[in-house]
Amino acid sequence: MKNTMTKNITIRDIIYSRIDFIENNNIFDKKEYMYVNKGEIEAYSEILTDIELLTIDAFVEKYLCILKKVSEKLDNEHNLGDNEQERMSGYNNAIVFVLSLINPIYEYELE
Repeated sequence: MKNTMTKNITIRDIIYSRIDFIENNNIFDKKEYMYVNKGEIEAYSEILTDIELLTIDAFVEKYLCILKKVSEKLDNEHNLGDNEQERMSGYNNAIVFVLSLINPIYEYELE
């Protein structure tokens, strides 16, 4: 990607860059963030498939619905373990990140 013209960078490229950072960075303790990272990579993997198949409107609708379900689960499931909460948090954050690339409002307004 280093030799790619900036104007040609896609959401797909950005997601692959995020995955590479998660898997290879030396900044954060991988053990401490293992479940958050796992959730992020899970979301990014799903998103990479969907960006090839869905229109922007369908993509946004699908992922706003997923975010709502994740939020409800985090708010209502008091029996979730810490690891599952961290994984779901990473999953949520990855989706919000990609949605905010489409439209920055999704970082703040998720309805």
